[in-house]
Amino acid sequence: MVKSDKNDYSNYYCGIDITKLKFIGQGTQGKVFFLPPDKVIKVFHSKHSCKNQLLILQNVSKSRFFTKVYDNDEFSIVMDFVPGITLKEYLNNNSLSEKLALELVELICEFEKLGFTRLDIRAPHIFVQADESIRIIDPRKTYTIVQKYPVKILSTLERAGVLEQFFRMIKDKYNDKYLQWKNLY
Repeated sequence: MVKSDKNDYSNYYCGIDITKLKFIGQGTQGKVFFLPPDKVIKVFHSKHSCKNQLLILQNVSKSRFFTKVYDNDEFSIVMDFVPGITLKEYLNNNSLSEKLALELVELICEFEKLGFTRLDIRAPHIFVQADESIRIIDPRKTYTIVQKYPVKILSTLERAGVLEQFFRMIKDKYNDKYLQWKNLY
């Protein structure tokens, strides 16, 4: 059972008995269960965390990078299951392609377009799909933390030994980002 400030300690969230679902992971904010055939339910530790993530997901509902919300209550959100593997895992087993490099820049451009003040996200929350597109899980503090460039993403690329390759790949199409990030990082 997820610890929470919820007075009712049932196992039902959004009308779903989570004890019958496959547990697939947890983070600092809550636990995630697979909801066949293609959704998940995230059960939060607090109403506050649930509300904050729901507001972000509602604000980004038209973005291809984020999951769609199907239902919610005070402590849970039903949303798309995001397949794929994390960016770090992907880079451990594959080379960086130009398509993936440009996709990462497009993600940050999307963050800017959505009015995020945090132009970054942790690598474990970036999932690379079979076609090398990316999807995001667990967006947090996108409007409260101020981060003007993707430090965590660039650090992940550096640790994977592909940062200079990444910069070469984005230089022509995204010269402004190339110059800014190369200078700041």
